[in-house]
Amino acid sequence: MGMKEAMIWSLMVLGILGFVTMQNTNIPMKSLICYQAQDLLSPCQPFLLGCRKNITEECCQGSQTLASLVKNSTIDDIKDLCKCLQKTGNSSIIDVKKGRKLFKVCKIKRVPIGPQVDCDSI
Repeated sequence: MGMKEAMIWSLMVLGILGFVTMQNTNIPMKSLICYQAQDLLSPCQPFLLGCRKNITEECCQGSQTLASLVKNSTIDDIKDLCKCLQKTGNSSIIDVKKGRKLFKVCKIKRVPIGPQVDCDSI
């Protein structure tokens, strides 16, 4: 797996873990893809917060769409998204095990890289 592909899946991990707090922050989001990530991952919120036992089809569709968008984005967009999700991805209310389950159920490949990713080295 190449470095860019590894970073793409790392961003998916950050996205899944970070979308919950996006709505409640005043962080400037330069890239449209950051707004799209929030929108696409919002159906996953009830599952990741433990309010729902099962992952919905809408959650899987949104996660898969985001993976595709990130894969087809420019390096600058990926860097912006990485920074955005790192700033918002430190939510302790998300069940990390459920995040891992989401990748499996929705058939999204993931790379075990967390918030320590250096976004500028993409």
